[in-house]
Amino acid sequence: MAAYLKIKKALIDYIKKEDLKIGAKLPPETEFAATLKVSRLTLREALKVFREEGLIYTVHGIGTFLSGDFNRINDTVDINLGLTEMIAAAGYNPGVKFFEKKLVRAENEITCALGLPENSDVFVCRRVRTADDKPVIYSIDYFAPHLVAAFLSSNDENISIYGFVENDLGIKIGNSLAEIIPINCTPDLALKLEYGENMPVLLMKQITYDQKGAPILFTEEYFRPDSFKISLNRRRVNI
Repeated sequence: MAAYLKIKKALIDYIKKEDLKIGAKLPPETEFAATLKVSRLTLREALKVFREEGLIYTVHGIGTFLSGDFNRINDTVDINLGLTEMIAAAGYNPGVKFFEKKLVRAENEITCALGLPENSDVFVCRRVRTADDKPVIYSIDYFAPHLVAAFLSSNDENISIYGFVENDLGIKIGNSLAEIIPINCTPDLALKLEYGENMPVLLMKQITYDQKGAPILFTEEYFRPDSFKISLNRRRVNI
C-alpha cells in the first residue's frame, strides 16, 4: 500500500478514536507526525493529497481542519486505486459477498476496450464488494487474454486484482481511462447491493492499461452513493 494510503488509514483511525467531526482542528504537524508514527515529510505529502480530495483544509497561521465526511469511502478519480485498496484505506475491512467468474461472449464495447476482435470470448469476474460486511460496490472485471490462465489458478474471492497483477504477475499498472455515469438502480442491482430499486447509482466504466500502454482490464463498477464520495481534482490550465 502506498505511504499516503497507510497515513490515510491511520488518520481515519485517529478521527474515529477521537470522535472528531467536520470542522475539528488537527494537531500541529510535528505532534501529529509523532502520533501517526510517520516522518513530517511523509505526513506533509499525504496532507497535500487529502486537501485535493477535499478531506481537510488549511488556514495559514491557524491550522488544519477536517472538511470531509469520513463515514463515506472517498475515491479520488485522478488516483488509480484498486477497490480493495480504496476500502482498506478508508478504515474498513474489505470483503466479498457474491463471487462469479466465467467465460462470456463480449459485447463490442468490451472488445474495443481490450483491443480484441469482434465477438471474442473474454473472461469475466463479477463480485459484490463489501466494507465491514455492508455491500457497497458491484464490480465486473473483463480480463485481457494473457492474464486469464494465471487468474484462474486463484480461488481467493477477496483477491485484489491490482495486487495480483503487479505482485504475482509482475505487470506494472499504468494509467486508466474512466467515465462516470449516473444511472437508476435496476432490480438486479438492488438485490446485489441491498439498495433501493430506482435509487441513484454511480457507474464507473474504466479501461486499465499496463505501464507500456496495453489494455489489461475493462471494468464496470456500480457504487452506492450513500457509501461513496467520488472526488475529481480539476486543475486550471492557462491558455
